[in-house]
Amino acid sequence: MPRTKLSVVLYVLLVFASGVLIGVASHRLYDSALTASANTNAPTNMTEFRKRYLAEMRERVKVSDQQIAAVIQHLDEAKRRFDDLRSQEQPMHDRIQQELVDQIRSELTDSQKAAYDKWHAERLALQAKTQAAAKK
Repeated sequence: MPRTKLSVVLYVLLVFASGVLIGVASHRLYDSALTASANTNAPTNMTEFRKRYLAEMRERVKVSDQQIAAVIQHLDEAKRRFDDLRSQEQPMHDRIQQELVDQIRSELTDSQKAAYDKWHAERLALQAKTQAAAKK
């Protein structure tokens, strides 16, 4: 049975419409997934993290005040241990960082070294500012 021009046009329109519908549905699904992940506000500092953590322990795990006190002690101990570890690693980290800077500077010309030193100092200042803000 020969197909008429009208049936061919209808098939093409049907295929085009189904593509549009699939595109709209997938866009809505993708967009809603992005919105859901953007709505989960991550804590900005350790104090906020601790408050949320303890609140969720109370709400979801239904721990008692006595258990919360024990959890706080465990959190304090873990923080102390992490701080100790960080302070032990910091000299090694600084030495590796300085070796990297020295290696990079060895590849540069004298005029480039001056520009690199200025740029590197700006980066260190920004990093120190960011770390100070993160500790608050």
